[in-house]
Amino acid sequence: MTDLAIVDHAPPLCSGQADTVACFTPGTRIATPKGERLVETLTIGDRILTRDNGIQSITWAGFRPIPTDAMKDKKTLRPVLIRAGSLGRDMPERDMLVSPQHRMLVVSDLAKAHFNEKEVLVAAKDLTMLDGVDVVNVPGTTYLHFMFDAHQVVLSDGTWSESFQPNDFSLKGVAAEQRSELLNIYPNLATNDGLKGYTTARKALKRIESYLLFK
Repeated sequence: MTDLAIVDHAPPLCSGQADTVACFTPGTRIATPKGERLVETLTIGDRILTRDNGIQSITWAGFRPIPTDAMKDKKTLRPVLIRAGSLGRDMPERDMLVSPQHRMLVVSDLAKAHFNEKEVLVAAKDLTMLDGVDVVNVPGTTYLHFMFDAHQVVLSDGTWSESFQPNDFSLKGVAAEQRSELLNIYPNLATNDGLKGYTTARKALKRIESYLLFK
């Protein structure tokens, strides 16, 4: 990767979350039954390897271009660089960029001790307490996301992370036209009950909880 500048190693606990959504960036490789595919080539109907439920088909995919000016004006849009091996051996297998809110799977005995679950999801922005994980400034990018009938954990660049999970917060980060498309596919997501029914694949840690794992 080129043209990266580290701008922050540990955002404050109360850093703003406005205008962010859980996404991959172009170049991320997603595991499929026929090998890895670049995330930007994936579309509805493509079959993806999941950690919990075998092979699942994408039911919706979206994207959000983030121009250079937007990243300069709103730091919360800047991606997180997760360097190769920073989450464990060959995890990820190569440097990867994700949006700040994109949650990565963390497997930890400490998680089991504190939360009674060995596998938890942690937002990339909350992994910046680790060496090799930093918020970076880039000359614009595109955030890409895809979802299934249920929230899944998928293999991305050799490490596990989440698919898109619709909720009040994440839907605000989706362009209006794409949000309408999603709600046409899943009309129940227009209701609070529908959103509550689309549950998280793992316990998702708050930033203050993630301190218990990485402090």
